[in-house]
Amino acid sequence: MENKYLIIKYRGKILSLLFHGNRLIRARAEKENGNILGNIYVAKVKSILKNIHAAFVEIEPGYPCFLSLERVRKPLLMNRAYDGRVLAEDEILVQVYKEAAKTKSPAVTCSLSLDGRYCAVSMDRPGVAYSSKLSEKARRRIGEALEKEGILEEYEKKNGIVIRTNAKSLGEDISPLVDEIRQFSAELQEIMDMACHRTCYSVLHEAEPAYLTGIRDEYEGQYGEIVTDDPGIYEKIMAYREANPSFHMPEARLYQDKRLPLHKLYSVETRLQEALGKKVWLKSGGYLVIEPTEALTVIDVNTGKLATGKDMEQTWLRINMEAAEEIALQLALRNISGIIIVDFINMKPEEHNKKLMSHFGNLLKQDAVRTELMDITALGLVEITRMKTSKPLREQLMESVFLDESKTVPQTKGEKHEVDKNGEGKRRPLSEKL
Repeated sequence: MENKYLIIKYRGKILSLLFHGNRLIRARAEKENGNILGNIYVAKVKSILKNIHAAFVEIEPGYPCFLSLERVRKPLLMNRAYDGRVLAEDEILVQVYKEAAKTKSPAVTCSLSLDGRYCAVSMDRPGVAYSSKLSEKARRRIGEALEKEGILEEYEKKNGIVIRTNAKSLGEDISPLVDEIRQFSAELQEIMDMACHRTCYSVLHEAEPAYLTGIRDEYEGQYGEIVTDDPGIYEKIMAYREANPSFHMPEARLYQDKRLPLHKLYSVETRLQEALGKKVWLKSGGYLVIEPTEALTVIDVNTGKLATGKDMEQTWLRINMEAAEEIALQLALRNISGIIIVDFINMKPEEHNKKLMSHFGNLLKQDAVRTELMDITALGLVEITRMKTSKPLREQLMESVFLDESKTVPQTKGEKHEVDKNGEGKRRPLSEKL
């Protein structure tokens, strides 16, 4: 069954949806007017937080962002030469690397980087690093090819280069990777040179929309067709294809059946409501209960309708194995990050527990986002961590009518700010949220 990648405008959002048949397995929502994640600005420092070595900067008037000064090596200041200090009213070059989340402001960094399908190039920490998902053999092959092309000698001392997982699909011909490294290195230098001549609050680089980066970042062979019902989005997809000839992008199709809208054909609202639901049923008759909290996410595995049988231990194992597969899918679909605690059904045989953990660990390794199976507690709870790359799906949909309109997140501008106990910026909402 071929996967389809749907991109639609629906209820104030652009939705990027990966379907396997009628099953939604990946989802992303962004504002129609775009996101700021990845954008590069000439920002103004509004206040210095000396106790936590951080600052609040504005990327536009009334739009504060949190800047940690802990790892800032040599920021680019527009109004004066850098003397080891960042001061209030300084104009500084920053990039948004973390979206606003709940009460927290967006986070920015002075370490600028540009991401592509095969690599990321930054102006900080010179050298070459590799995705942890690349095998040692692939790393060695790519490294030798880069050295042969003279890339290492040319760039590794002035740029930080991260080779992404998708680079393994290149085979012997790494010219697309080489082209990206050269392109991004040149673009970063151009941004640096341009910054000195731009006014405060200028946008020096606008990141691509999330639906295009979604097309770019999906692993080779993850889907066979891109479908959209929006002519403007279709044109941008085709322009992206033309601008990236080395990327063997699947065919794109403009859906034009007015009698049956694309979101109706795929029951989009129903699928999203399911993706936000607390209970997830398993084919075996068991079910999951997924409970996000402020500190962590708790997932409970229950026997449900399958609570009897001759060999109960085999039954528990079967439910747990199925639950592990569904949990791995739900983590990616809901974009759950941070600490995750899973309470599987207790099993007495040690070999059953080992089989489950091995199976679960292999499933988590397949996640495009770094996910680690940490340990099992004395109470038999499984600990997982998943890196945060963007907002959870629930938060992405908060400003739309998929959730109660009375509970939507207000605009960032004009809100008062404070700092939480971890030193991260917090937005003080005008009313209580979810």
